[in-house]
Formats: sequence, structure tokens, C-alpha cells
Amino acid sequence: MNPYAAPGTQPRDAEEDIAASSPPVLARAAGGVIALAGAVVALTGAQTLAMVSIRGPWAVAPWVLLLLGIGELVLGTVVFRARAWGAVLATGVSLAQTIAATVWLVFSLAHGLFSLYALGGPCVSVGAVVLALVAMGPCQKASAARARLKAQGMDLGI
Repeated sequence: MNPYAAPGTQPRDAEEDIAASSPPVLARAAGGVIALAGAVVALTGAQTLAMVSIRGPWAVAPWVLLLLGIGELVLGTVVFRARAWGAVLATGVSLAQTIAATVWLVFSLAHGLFSLYALGGPCVSVGAVVLALVAMGPCQKASAARARLKAQGMDLGI
């Protein structure tokens, strides 16, 4: 191996790909925050369904929060495993969740419904958007390393 070669021109060996295929710390942290955001927003929806009865078109809002939160909880585990597609999808879902949680917070406070989950939902959802964006690069590197290993016939199953 030539130590003076330009980066990316040296042939990669399987050991480097195996090391690169494990989930990096940033992806694991992002997955944890994304899952936390999903749990908080899902609990907001569940708490609202248990506490009050809403009539009209706003009656669907707690169900939307519940579904977005559960989806985000699942995506958090996918990002934790450093899947590139999960980080991309988590960014979009986190953004939609941030908007939904913020709109719900304004609506619920305007109608006298105070909930700590509803207060925390938009904040942790913004953190999920930011960390999902930041985790895209490490997740893509880990996914590319897994693809190279799979092409060599070494599917690690991670």
C-alpha cells in the first residue's frame, strides 16, 4: 500500500469495509433523538385522545400526531442502524412532525389544553430534523461499506 497515494485511489480491503459498516456514534445519537421525538409526539396524541373529546375537523389531529410519532419511532431505530434511506426519510417525517406538533401546540394552548408533551414535541422534533440531516453523511458511508461487502459476498446482517 502506498501511503502517499491520493485519498480514494487505494484499493479498499474487507477489514476497512467491515469497520466502516458498523453504525457510527453520530448515527446512533441521531437515531436516539429521532426515536425520542417520535415517542414524545406519539404520547402527545395518545394523551390528547385520553384526556379530551374533540369535534370537527380538528378531531383527526391527535391521530395524526400518534401516527407520525409511531412512524418516527420506527425510523429512529432504522437511523440508529445507520441506514442511508432511513436518514433521508427521517428528515422528511421529522419536518412534517415538527410542523404538526407546532400547529397542535398553538391550537391546544389557544383552547386551554396544557400538556407538557405538547410543549416538548416541537422542540425535540426540531432536534430530530437537525440530527437527521447531520447523520446522512455517516449513514451513507456505512451503507456504501455494507454494499461493497455484499458485492464481495460478505453480508454481515447489520
